[in-house]
Amino acid sequence: MERRERIIAAILIGAIVVVGCVAGAWYYAGHSHDHGAQKQTLLVYSGAGLKCAMDELGGEFEDETGVDMDIIYGGSGHIFGQLSTSKRGDVFIPGADYYTRRGIEEGLLYENLTRNVTYHIPCILVQEGNPKNITSLEDLARPGIKVALGGVKECAIGRLSKKMLEKQGLYEEIKANNLEVTTATVNELLTHVAIGTVDAVIVWEDNVGTLMEQGKVDAVEIEPSKNIIKTIPVSVTRYTKNQELAKEFMDFACSKKGLEIWEENGFKPYAG
Repeated sequence: MERRERIIAAILIGAIVVVGCVAGAWYYAGHSHDHGAQKQTLLVYSGAGLKCAMDELGGEFEDETGVDMDIIYGGSGHIFGQLSTSKRGDVFIPGADYYTRRGIEEGLLYENLTRNVTYHIPCILVQEGNPKNITSLEDLARPGIKVALGGVKECAIGRLSKKMLEKQGLYEEIKANNLEVTTATVNELLTHVAIGTVDAVIVWEDNVGTLMEQGKVDAVEIEPSKNIIKTIPVSVTRYTKNQELAKEFMDFACSKKGLEIWEENGFKPYAG
């Protein structure tokens, strides 16, 4: 891609709002519900790809309990770094269990206050109508196919994409010949394929519903034997100052009502 085209694409990406799931990280901060002088706040770190469901879960929990929800969204690697560095926060819910296991090992999260809530299933996302006839991971390595991937250090889908492509012997070839851009969040990948910057990306199945409904993209299933399905856990952090309230939100996210919200937003509830 020429420098001028890259600049234009970057400007477009910065301007686009994906309807129903706004890209990027922001806070649910500054809500002014009047619940008395002892208003309580929960600080939650969430993977950016979970935003649709987490927005709804946070809103429902606020309405039911009167608690103000601060939800910080970002790539899983980024929010892990924020938790580790700031040493503050109540609940952690990344895009893959790798970050939860690491958080438990490093003493950031309670293992006995961790619950699996849903699955994250990768798929290939292509431009509407699939003009390049991309049907498999192998097609991402075809000459002339423009690919975007999540950053390996920044987001769960990036780390998983690398692992999945390496297992098929494709990663280095794609990186050398077809990789146009890497991103910090899965939401940026959605934007790249929707505006035609690239031909294909690897994202989570639950991220694609709105764009498909708008007729901007098509999803291509990854062959089950080559796919890697991840589990999304929700954990109480060791830095919480209100463990009971943090656990209450964790339990709400895993409750019947919570699971219905996950499912309504395209996620497959955990069946373990």
